[in-house]
Amino acid sequence: MFVSFEGIDGSGKTTLAGRLYEKLKAEGADCILTREPGGCPAGEEIRKLILEPGCDLPADAEVFLFLASQCVNTVNRILPALRDGKTVISDRFYHSILAYQCYGKGYDRAFVERLCRTALRSLAPDVTFLLDITVDEAAKRFAEPDRFTEDTAFLERVRRGFLELAEEEPERIVIIDAGLPLEVKLDIVTDKLYALGTGEKK
Repeated sequence: MFVSFEGIDGSGKTTLAGRLYEKLKAEGADCILTREPGGCPAGEEIRKLILEPGCDLPADAEVFLFLASQCVNTVNRILPALRDGKTVISDRFYHSILAYQCYGKGYDRAFVERLCRTALRSLAPDVTFLLDITVDEAAKRFAEPDRFTEDTAFLERVRRGFLELAEEEPERIVIIDAGLPLEVKLDIVTDKLYALGTGEKK
């Protein structure tokens, strides 16, 4: 199974993805935890470049760099793990590119979607958990704002983008209130995964 976690920065998706990984490993599941951008050596180098303070990239350059990271991570880590029967947990996947680059920065969505299909070999998560939080609440969680989090109007557009994507794919994207206690959120996630695996609710 391929599971992704999405949300604006400060939503808690990274923490929840990590807790799910720990829980599944403790139960004996064969799984890997990855992230975007990053996830593999080449992807991590691209991540450093993208997040470099003061880095001024045109919108299309950012799209291509994010896709380059996801492409190499998909080909070198995610697809081989899925072929081996492992569960893959990813902190972000292509929904983040759509939300941040298309909704947030206004880049052409149809073009980006075509690029995603090619770069990611048409791979899509079996289920995506969207941690929803207001921009004001998310800002309280930032250790230090960066160029992706300091513009609140930008983050509002990104949040709206995530919610619109969820409306378009209700069968794939599960919205979770990011303000819920961590263990409650984890229960929601594991119940959904159990239902997907068995066809019935736990």
